[in-house]
Amino acid sequence: MATLLEQIEGIIEELKILQTNPASYRDQNDDFPLPRMIDAGNGGSIIVSREIDNAIAAVSDQLMSADPTLAPKFTLVEWKALVRRAFGPALAMIDLDVDPAKNAETVLAEIRMVLGKQVSGQGVREFAFGCTLFGNTAVQPFVIGPVRFESRLDWLARKRHDGAVSAVTSRRVEQAWSGKHLRKRKLSLDSISETDILDAVCSCAFVCSVATSGLAAEAGREKALTAARLATAAIALLWKTPAQALEGMNLIFDRRLHSQKALTYIPGKVVLAGARLSHMPHGPWMKDGQWESEFSKYSDHFGVAGKLLEYVVDPTGNVPRPKMMNTLTQALLWFHEGCRETVTLMAIVKYSAALDALARGGKSRGIRRLINARLDIQDNTPIRPNGPNLKQVVEKIYSEGRSRTIHGTHSKLGQDWTRTRGLAEQFARLCLISCIEWAAKNPSSDYPSQLSQ
Repeated sequence: MATLLEQIEGIIEELKILQTNPASYRDQNDDFPLPRMIDAGNGGSIIVSREIDNAIAAVSDQLMSADPTLAPKFTLVEWKALVRRAFGPALAMIDLDVDPAKNAETVLAEIRMVLGKQVSGQGVREFAFGCTLFGNTAVQPFVIGPVRFESRLDWLARKRHDGAVSAVTSRRVEQAWSGKHLRKRKLSLDSISETDILDAVCSCAFVCSVATSGLAAEAGREKALTAARLATAAIALLWKTPAQALEGMNLIFDRRLHSQKALTYIPGKVVLAGARLSHMPHGPWMKDGQWESEFSKYSDHFGVAGKLLEYVVDPTGNVPRPKMMNTLTQALLWFHEGCRETVTLMAIVKYSAALDALARGGKSRGIRRLINARLDIQDNTPIRPNGPNLKQVVEKIYSEGRSRTIHGTHSKLGQDWTRTRGLAEQFARLCLISCIEWAAKNPSSDYPSQLSQ
């Protein structure tokens, strides 16, 4: 593989060739319909070829590979765009008649300087998503690590106090939320901000906000979304059937309520299309003050969940107990995806993965060992009166439900697996709760293997 300097020297050589050849040379074997251009700063631009663009992408990959700290802070697309923008002014400042090797050193130094400023300049961002949390809105704002849930009016008042939302926009948004028709505003940054708020929150009664630091915009948004989703999963764990609770706990970014219709035709009969809602319009209904009491009661649970979410959005990974947080994060992520899954066998696969993550591998035997330790259920113990024992159930979940589905050897795809799905959900839920509780009671342990002991 060519070194960075060799790659850049090749870019300079190609740029020099472009200066002395017609556009037909640049456009040959390039199906991009417009000239490829890079902003050179001060209103100028540089026309480049596909070969130069490909070489810049290769430089981008090499720069990221050479610095492992960059990968958590930028998406690949963001980083490549950043490197491409850095090339423009750097190439504009050199004299193409100078020795290409010397020019390459100058360009690389300039790019490193620009990128260094960009990396260190990624400050604090707060991402906000409309959220359908509980059935009642009289819920005090609460925080789980970097994730905050609050009613939309509380959120709007806070952003007005922060100076992020103007008095005019705040007043108009409140009016819109109360059902009043708004007069059209003159186009401005403030009017666009108003539209963005109304679109992002929509009819949601709650707003979920996630604070990040040191992350680029797109990387920050993706991590914020992951943290927000895991926060709802951590909340839903308190219900006996988290999947059912999560049916109404949604980020509008992910799911918008709509009617689902399917047409059915039976020869010789008239059948009308049935309709149903895509999901519940809100989460479980709670009495005033009930959530605050529950949140306080399970403070240890949400304390560990908060640390887990901090691990998700941290750009360095340098958080207390990173190994334990990594294990719990992956398990909760698989559990969340299992709850959201619409295909029953796929849900079993994901619940099994959550158990597998907590057990640190070991297949069905490792999962049984985890359940033995955390739930105090032994392999030969029936899970219900006159029912199958633990070993039989785990084999059903892991070997039949998970492994045969993944390996493409399932011979019972057409059967109803909802009962097994329910068992997988319950074991995954109880193990997650117990492991989080164990982590709270053992704050110095960073050995996930101890969860199975």
